[in-house]
Amino acid sequence: MKNNRTNRLGWFLKINMAIVFFMTIASCNEDILELTPLDRISEEAVFVDEVFLTNYVNGNYRGIRPHFTPDAGGYVGLTDIGIFQDTQLQYGNAAIAYRNGNMTADLVDEFTLNLYANSYNFINRINTFFEKTEGSTEVDADRLRVLTGESTFQRAYIYFELLRHFGGVPLLTNTVQLEDADTTPVSRNTYDEVAQFILTELDKAANLLDGEDMPTGRANKGAALALKARMLLYMASPLNNPSNDISKWQAAAAAHEAVFAEGYSLHGDFEEIFHEPIKTDEVIFGREYTGANGTESIAFGLAWGYNYDFWPSGFDAQQKVMPTQRFVNMFQLTNGEYPYLDENFTVNPASGYDPQDPFVNRDPRFYATVLYPGAPVNINDGAKSTMRTYEYWEDANPDIPNENPTAVDPINGQQLFDFGRDSETYFDMGLTPFHWNVQTGYTYRKLLDFEGPRASTDYDYNHVTPWIRLGEMYLNYAEIQLALGDEDKAREYINKIRNRASVNMPPITASGDELVAIYRKERAVELVLEDQRFFDLNRWKAGPGNMDINPVNGLSSVTRDWSDGGKFNFTYGPVNTQRAAWPGDYYYLLPIPRDEVNRSNGGIVQNPGYN
Repeated sequence: MKNNRTNRLGWFLKINMAIVFFMTIASCNEDILELTPLDRISEEAVFVDEVFLTNYVNGNYRGIRPHFTPDAGGYVGLTDIGIFQDTQLQYGNAAIAYRNGNMTADLVDEFTLNLYANSYNFINRINTFFEKTEGSTEVDADRLRVLTGESTFQRAYIYFELLRHFGGVPLLTNTVQLEDADTTPVSRNTYDEVAQFILTELDKAANLLDGEDMPTGRANKGAALALKARMLLYMASPLNNPSNDISKWQAAAAAHEAVFAEGYSLHGDFEEIFHEPIKTDEVIFGREYTGANGTESIAFGLAWGYNYDFWPSGFDAQQKVMPTQRFVNMFQLTNGEYPYLDENFTVNPASGYDPQDPFVNRDPRFYATVLYPGAPVNINDGAKSTMRTYEYWEDANPDIPNENPTAVDPINGQQLFDFGRDSETYFDMGLTPFHWNVQTGYTYRKLLDFEGPRASTDYDYNHVTPWIRLGEMYLNYAEIQLALGDEDKAREYINKIRNRASVNMPPITASGDELVAIYRKERAVELVLEDQRFFDLNRWKAGPGNMDINPVNGLSSVTRDWSDGGKFNFTYGPVNTQRAAWPGDYYYLLPIPRDEVNRSNGGIVQNPGYN
């Protein structure tokens, strides 16, 4: 794969051209399409011209759901490792309803940002590509082969997303004209039928793209093989394999081994994976940020980078999504011990952990992932650029004058920075605060670009979105080996992750249920914010005690006493108690949108548990 910024920019320019083209086509009637217009591109021209056809395929990559939707961090705020802020309209009513066990067929479109209908719009576009190019002699055969491989991958990925959200869905491989959409009969295919279609399509895509050196952000053979491997893992998981058919786990193992044979390797620096240039040694399918494709976060119709929602104090001084204390506790100390023995904050005596000095000697991934009180970070917020520690605390003794004579207020340049007053005062002054309403006391550091401003629609952030990377594949393979009973092989692949040069954590030696529990924590630590945890808990059928974690613990109080040299004092406990009990197994799938069920005239049967 080429790591070529020119290729990347060119690709997104082509995407924009394709979008403009389809806006033009949509406004044309049949008579106009029969002409050869000078100010627009005819449909016939698109499918016989290599440049236009490439633009068409480029535009269809937008059918692949970004990690960030439906809102900050995707669904992580609905799991045990994240919590979202529901004040000041940070999250919509649908996400709150899901968290409270009240998801319905009327709310699911809002919850997923119309994933169902949008997916079928792109599936129809891709089906049009196949129909219009079948037997084509106008486009160079090799070029058409590559574009066909990309389109085959795109359609498979879109169906994969539909499958893990809704279960079996209508499998449409022919175009449906707009005027026929409401009268064309459709019915749901089974989960296995859709899954098998995806596997077949990904085999085709891998063959068509074999040997191609694709620009970053576009499908290649490795991406097709990796998505196939992930699909087989989902098929073997408890949600979709209730009888625990071992042959499904064996098929998943073989598929992952095929990915390993492609020669990918773990990138040495964990934090660098999420910043440009894209690390093609590990990232199998990913995208670099540009203003043209800035769908990591969208607010008020504007596209932003990850900074908009994860920046300390976030939008309007309201953190959108935060790590929970449970997630923070998943990071071991560098001696390989967890800080606590249980959820009741019983300190693990073997760890050497001190709850009043909690952020020393932790797994290096912790410092690349979480911002915590006292964390040093370089923050550039427009005119307010400074080197500071991440500030989230209240002043233990705000009335003591000259409490910190060496501190200089980085905003107003004055001495005696009073940490007990600056958040609200600065907010009222229209300046960005850095510890205002951070519910758990922690924020995410992973993915942030501190060299750029908090939120800008024209800044070229260094964000990278890795849809699939080797780190995930190794963890998938460890899970598969656990299911197959090969604990040695499972430990080997977990330890590959822990042996990354910038991580270098002690090897895992546990076995049995303890090994499974450690694996699941390791997966959360490594893959947080990569669109995994929500779906992992669903496919494991592990909702109770995780999706409904209640209460959510965090830093319930943080003070800093400057009369004692600026010493921190931490209190741990509940910060949110609003999550409802797990509604039942039906919640492992989302409902089909009610409009789609009604439009099918009985052809689409709703998922059980929803009316």
